[in-house]
Amino acid sequence: MKNHLTNGCHYTEFNKFPKNWNTTRASMKLTWRIEYRFFDPAFKEKYPEGKRKVIKSGLNKEKDRERRQQMMRELITFERDLLENQGYNPILNEREKPDDSPTLSLIDPGTPFIQALKLGLEMKVMSEKTKKDIANKMPHVKRAAEAIKLNDQLLSDMPIGSIRRKHIRLLLDRIGRNKKENWTANNFNRYRTDLQIIFKELNELEAMEVNPIEGISKRKTVRKKRDVLSVKERILVNTHLRENYYSFWRFMQIFFHSGARESELLSVERRHVDLEKQIFKVLIKKGEFYREDDRPINVNALPLWQEVVKEADELSAGGPDERLYLFCEDLMPMWRNRPIRQEQISRRWKFHVKDKLGIEKDFYPLKHLNTTESVNSELQKALQDAQQKAAEQNGHTTTTMVRSIYDVNNAERELAIKKVAKNKFA
Repeated sequence: MKNHLTNGCHYTEFNKFPKNWNTTRASMKLTWRIEYRFFDPAFKEKYPEGKRKVIKSGLNKEKDRERRQQMMRELITFERDLLENQGYNPILNEREKPDDSPTLSLIDPGTPFIQALKLGLEMKVMSEKTKKDIANKMPHVKRAAEAIKLNDQLLSDMPIGSIRRKHIRLLLDRIGRNKKENWTANNFNRYRTDLQIIFKELNELEAMEVNPIEGISKRKTVRKKRDVLSVKERILVNTHLRENYYSFWRFMQIFFHSGARESELLSVERRHVDLEKQIFKVLIKKGEFYREDDRPINVNALPLWQEVVKEADELSAGGPDERLYLFCEDLMPMWRNRPIRQEQISRRWKFHVKDKLGIEKDFYPLKHLNTTESVNSELQKALQDAQQKAAEQNGHTTTTMVRSIYDVNNAERELAIKKVAKNKFA
């Protein structure tokens, strides 16, 4: 599996030896180490298979198992931080020099347009994924703004306080011309939404008096039907992963029955799971809004949750700043400072399913597949019929008021239904 870095390089997943290093059964007689391969396009000829990096760093001198495990965790965290945050290149054995260029710390109405957008985005409190998605669009915004000239001044250099709706409409249209056939109504709407988020922040900072997005309408889009696995494909994927990549198969099954997003499931810690109540907690992150929610553990996935929790409970204690996540490297429990990235799931799916089985459908629609089947369950239909009768008794034409106001146990009842829904992956 590749882990891509911003400098064009990438590295493979860390291999840890012994494989059961983080359990109480790990042998102290074996040589403990961490291995990975680092790829740099500049050294493609010299290292066509990447440079092999082996890390021991005194691991095997430590005779106490728990202390050796702690050293292993610290080395993994340290090495990953070197690669992903400090620009470390094992081939050159050096790090990238930090950017010492000064940045503006105060945004006012006179701050240049592009500079204000960047600073506003930096200051906005929101989920890391959403911030990263917006940041990835900024080069296209900058390029378009530098191509628009009004009254002998580039849009990119205009004071943020003077930006109006017409400027943003010109900007969006220019981005569309630059992207040509890749520009769709969905693209237009995403750029519009992302700019609106930044402008809202700039309004609060009093860098501008108006939000120039207001008055720019969204484009009408065609909602595409999600392409989901057929019954035959589900059986094929289920058999292939269970026989060859058990931990990924287990994660897929848990995801399918969870009703959670990949990122939400990857963030689940041991303390979030209550097997007795058959629920787990997730943190919902949508843009700038966060909330905690309970999700049911379906009876079909309960034995797998029990497996994962048991593995987590067998691990030794982690470091002071670490949390016990249930799905980390190899999708196994591990103490870490942060969860693994969501992209690792789509990469695994591409490698194990798309490339090996020739199935082109994506991983995430499994969530929609399960939702559809759960809604079609007999219990769900029975609940809907009961709610409809209650609505008629209370003089309502729809079940909305019954579900949200009168039926005070509705949320708990729906959780209970999802726990026992009998739909299986294959």
